[in-house]
Amino acid sequence: MNQRTIPYKWTAALIVMIGIFMALLDTTIVDIILPKMMASLDTDTYGIQWVVISYLIGAAISMTAVGWVGAAIGHRTTYILGLAVFILMSIICGQATSIEMMNISRFIQGIGEGLIVPIGMTIIYEVFPAGERGLAMGIYGLGASFAPALGPTIGGYLTEQLSWRWIFYINLPVGIAALFLSFILLRETKPEEEKPLPFDLIGFILITGSLGCLITFLSKGQEKGWLQSDYIFWLIVSFAVLFPLFIVSQLKTRYPLIDLRLFKERNFSLTITAFVAFSINLYAIMIILPFYLERLKLYPTLTAGLVLLPGAAVAGIGTVLAGILSDKLNQKYLLIVALVSLGIATFYVGGIDFYTPKSTVIGRDVLWCLTLGFVFPPATAILLKDLPAEKVNMGSSIQNSVRLIAGSIGTALTVTILERKLDSNFESLARYVNPGNIEAITSLKRLMGYLHIKGTPDQALLPKALRMLDLHASSQAYSYAIQATLQWMGAFAFIGALIAWFIRVGKKS
Repeated sequence: MNQRTIPYKWTAALIVMIGIFMALLDTTIVDIILPKMMASLDTDTYGIQWVVISYLIGAAISMTAVGWVGAAIGHRTTYILGLAVFILMSIICGQATSIEMMNISRFIQGIGEGLIVPIGMTIIYEVFPAGERGLAMGIYGLGASFAPALGPTIGGYLTEQLSWRWIFYINLPVGIAALFLSFILLRETKPEEEKPLPFDLIGFILITGSLGCLITFLSKGQEKGWLQSDYIFWLIVSFAVLFPLFIVSQLKTRYPLIDLRLFKERNFSLTITAFVAFSINLYAIMIILPFYLERLKLYPTLTAGLVLLPGAAVAGIGTVLAGILSDKLNQKYLLIVALVSLGIATFYVGGIDFYTPKSTVIGRDVLWCLTLGFVFPPATAILLKDLPAEKVNMGSSIQNSVRLIAGSIGTALTVTILERKLDSNFESLARYVNPGNIEAITSLKRLMGYLHIKGTPDQALLPKALRMLDLHASSQAYSYAIQATLQWMGAFAFIGALIAWFIRVGKKS
């Protein structure tokens, strides 16, 4: 390697990591401000979940085609295209005045992220010599861990000091800097002899349609009354038709969008399935904790972000430790222990309620995040271990796409379970508030006495006391709903561990 190329690898790595950092920051920076966005966009929990889901689906769909795009127009050009799409959509997201406008913008922004992250990783891999590829992936992993860790805190600070819209506007100076540097300094890394294979347009249309139907009926089913709604019924029918057609098309075409033949490999298919269960747990907790902190505990957005910061930092530490242990221990059992620990930690987090102090919430979240970090390294090592060298990129692409799709499913399931449990819990609690319930009447009299001492006029005592009792019942119902939802998500981690038990793998990757 000549002297000229030595500094360039660091220049390229810095430029690419700026874009990757910006894109991955948006996977967590939005979660913390969802409760704030609900009023501005005039929507409810069912609507606001799509701000997360649409982004994940856009990224997942984009990742299925990024290999073809990179081969067709070059890796540098693909990276620049992803940046341009991401920056433009950040502006539109910040200007959104309705939930529909926000969701469409987030979907297209996700497409930009789906181009930036995998092609950025490829560029870093290519500019470093073979003997320094581990260092290259370490640089990538550091940025990939650091960005999501800072997301809640940065989002909370911008929202408290300026507005929630600034979590999108902050992408402009960062993105434009990355775009400018890419144009003047980044070199094209696509080999001249590399030619794009024919693009599987039919497969792309089928997977896009089937995923859209799946996520929509999962997220809208509770709201619409499931099969009582013709809309939900036809979504289910459409998914039942489109997804099998996608599978058939992938098995028959010479150049599939997703090589489903990889699932013939036992460890690959089992690990991917366990990874689905894990990802549902992951994205569910990421969306439910901000709602707990801001809607139930009524913490300011910045405070909620700071509560989640220690756990996010610990997750990065756990990932590094798990990576070291993956080279020394049996990866199968390391993965099983990690998933079982994640399930236990999720149930432990599920013990939080309306009265849980902030320090306890931080401690339980840190424990959950620590176990979370131990899942990725052994799962990835097992997933890619037995694949032929030419199939490793496809396997990695499938893993990332599955993570995003499962995250969308996890988000939809979380909101559905939360809202269903909230309604049933409130109805159960409300039945006890009646003239025949001595405890309820006693509580009502105590509230009226308290309000009287505070100077409330006599004619307003009963209405205010009833309102306070109603708020208390609502808070308790929400608290119980969050606990139940977290317990459901903990079960997914145990399911993942059960699936991982059937993996056959030796000691080393």
